[in-house]
Amino acid sequence: MGFLDRLFGRKGNKAAPAEEPAAEVECPHTAVTARWDSAADMGKTELVSAYVCESCHATFSREEGAVFIAAAVERLRVSEESRQDRMRQ
Repeated sequence: MGFLDRLFGRKGNKAAPAEEPAAEVECPHTAVTARWDSAADMGKTELVSAYVCESCHATFSREEGAVFIAAAVERLRVSEESRQDRMRQ
């Protein structure tokens, strides 16, 4: 019996109990970045070719990406309003 076996309370050659697999969590796509077809188009929101989620690397159309961006803007607005409310109190 080795040091680690004693530390973790293992006896003999028994293998450590298998852990249950973690539950699959759906990506909220909160970190999407724009992609353009050419460098000359960069920065022009109307010329975005696609959006890519930085977390799960999923690719979205311009319309789908715009929905995620709008949701992020709304979260930021609500967060800022609540921060200002707390400062007034």
